Amino acid sequence: MKRNLGSLKKRLFDGDLFDRTRNKLTLQYSGVLIAFLSLFVILVYVLLYLFIWNDQRARLNDLANSEIHTLQKWADQDSNPTRRPPRSVEEAFSTSTDQSFYYLLSENGDLHLADEIQPELRTQVMEAISEGQFKGGGIEKVTLQTFANLSTDELGHPNPGKSARFLVTDRELIVKQVRVGTLYVGKEVTFQHDLFRWLLMLLVGMALLFFVLALWFSQLMSRKAIQPIARAYARQREFVADASHELRTPLSVMLRSIEALQLEESIEGDPFSKNVLIGMKDEVNSITKLVGELLHLARTDSDDFVLDRSVFNLKAAAETVRHKLQPVAQAKDIAIHLDAPDELLVNWDAEKATQLLVLLLDNAIKYTPDKGSVQVRLADGMEKGVRFLTIEVQDTGIGIATEALPRIFDRFYRQDKSRTRKTGGHGLGLAIAKNIVDASRGTIQVESTVGEGSTFRVRIPL
Repeated sequence: MKRNLGSLKKRLFDGDLFDRTRNKLTLQYSGVLIAFLSLFVILVYVLLYLFIWNDQRARLNDLANSEIHTLQKWADQDSNPTRRPPRSVEEAFSTSTDQSFYYLLSENGDLHLADEIQPELRTQVMEAISEGQFKGGGIEKVTLQTFANLSTDELGHPNPGKSARFLVTDRELIVKQVRVGTLYVGKEVTFQHDLFRWLLMLLVGMALLFFVLALWFSQLMSRKAIQPIARAYARQREFVADASHELRTPLSVMLRSIEALQLEESIEGDPFSKNVLIGMKDEVNSITKLVGELLHLARTDSDDFVLDRSVFNLKAAAETVRHKLQPVAQAKDIAIHLDAPDELLVNWDAEKATQLLVLLLDNAIKYTPDKGSVQVRLADGMEKGVRFLTIEVQDTGIGIATEALPRIFDRFYRQDKSRTRKTGGHGLGLAIAKNIVDASRGTIQVESTVGEGSTFRVRIPL
């Protein structure tokens, strides 16, 4: 069961952006349709139930009130109301489709009036009366056994037929404020009971059918709704990829030209020109980094992004990243600590692992004040037969506001634009990190407290 649910969840929420969006739209559309359909089915069933059962109860009450009125009229005029009613009164009673049985019992238990559609019902009703049922003038629903009159067993007893449903009520016969007897009236409602059972099955079956149609219709609507957006996005993605690719060559030429000018002896004696070239070089490097990030995102959005798996030592890769970013950390007097096993061999993409560590560690250093610290933890473990790689990067930085956490991995999102202009960056680093993790069917989460720091936790199945 868990495997099936996991497979369904993977099918619904994995895939590219448009697959996930289409699946979410399908669920939303179908959810609304199914909610209204379920409400309609429930309302129809409840209204029919209340209407038909209230009608049956009303008929039984009218019948019982009419018969007790006849008895009460006789009892008020008779000098001995405890005796058996005369023939004239008894003729006012009869069994029919609205009355399956009636029994008038005196206070000492004598049966003065009685009739039923089947003689075998009397024993069952009397037994129920002796157990204290049908008291207080209310209406009770009971199940009694009916019999097939034409079928008998070896001893000559009638074979039991089917269980039948009855509504039963009682009325007290009062003479001079003294109860002298009780009238019990029963009405068979098996047809109504079976009707509602079949109606419920029919409504549930129709609901299931319409659920399937709602899912199909919702998927069709979501597919048509997403097509123009997907085409526009594909054209935009192609443009970004082509533009990023074309910009790399002139940017490389500009960077080499600036570096060549910096080697000129005349520049060394001209502080203004030297500072201008340094500023130009920094801006070209910034643009080159942005172009590289855009090109990476364009590739991950397409089907060309694949992992090049190989076995490598992740701790050695992390040491290389720490050494690479050490000058940036030293400029802010930030200590970088690495906690990992000596031999952490993993079968994954070494280049993507290095890039992921650079992105997370650079983000931690960028938003950690001077004299802070960054802790990097690497570990692997087994969970339900699957080996997982865990990467944690914890900093003592400014933290992330609660309202910003859901958007922290969005492209170009920056929590504080004024602070970001001072620290640099374009709001793409964490988006690229999430793309790398998503491509590996992993998860990336963040826990943060404003003013205390943040912890980014990555889990990747190996």
